[in-house]
Amino acid sequence: MGNSPFGVRLWRLLSHRRPTVNSSVEQMRAVLAYEMDVPGAELAAVVKGSAAPSPNLVRKLAPALGIHTADLFVIAGLPVPDDLVSAWPTSPWDVGSILQHAIRMNADQRSQLEALVRSLPVQPRPGPAPTDDYPDTPGALLLRLLRNRNIRPYNAKVLMAVGGGPYVSDSTVAGLGPGRVVITPQYVTAFAHLLGYQPGDVVALTGVGPVVEDAQVHPASVQIAALAWRARRLTSEQLKEVMEAARTIRHA
Repeated sequence: MGNSPFGVRLWRLLSHRRPTVNSSVEQMRAVLAYEMDVPGAELAAVVKGSAAPSPNLVRKLAPALGIHTADLFVIAGLPVPDDLVSAWPTSPWDVGSILQHAIRMNADQRSQLEALVRSLPVQPRPGPAPTDDYPDTPGALLLRLLRNRNIRPYNAKVLMAVGGGPYVSDSTVAGLGPGRVVITPQYVTAFAHLLGYQPGDVVALTGVGPVVEDAQVHPASVQIAALAWRARRLTSEQLKEVMEAARTIRHA
């Protein structure tokens, strides 16, 4: 296998998802290629790290893996296409601001908030999404996936409340990107719940584990993660509307 970060990530994910110990990554890869209707050699080259994935391959691969297409572009180290990109960065609110209300709501209140988010139309971005200079590390990958939901890294309380993340400062979480903070299994497990993926899959993608089985996960983590994904393309003005509504819903 080559040194392509995406090839390594994909190989680990397929290995993790093997239905039996006797199943091979090659068998998993062959099934994927069939489901995607792409040449087996093309997918094999990507998994082995000898070829970079094309945008078309990523779009076909994402649903076959059960991963959001925009997220798979991030995982592949490719720019997220304009039709999939989040509204990042918005000001003064981001999706993390909405989640701070959602974690304190009951199920009915969260459903009302989700209905409002669903009702708002998707607006085109005013310009290209900004990039970063993070190294290609597990911590940077997780922060980029967070940003793909228009959630700033300065949301340590949300990470802890939703996924059982460590009790740290916002700046500590932000330090995962440039590599100033060492990533641990607790971070990976917490990010998985906030991102809406199985922790084992995120352990495979990052190579940092094992899963923290006794993490203090929010009882509505699945619903909250889904809300974050649906709100990822809201503009600053739309986020302002949702924030005002969230306050009303919580205190009604």
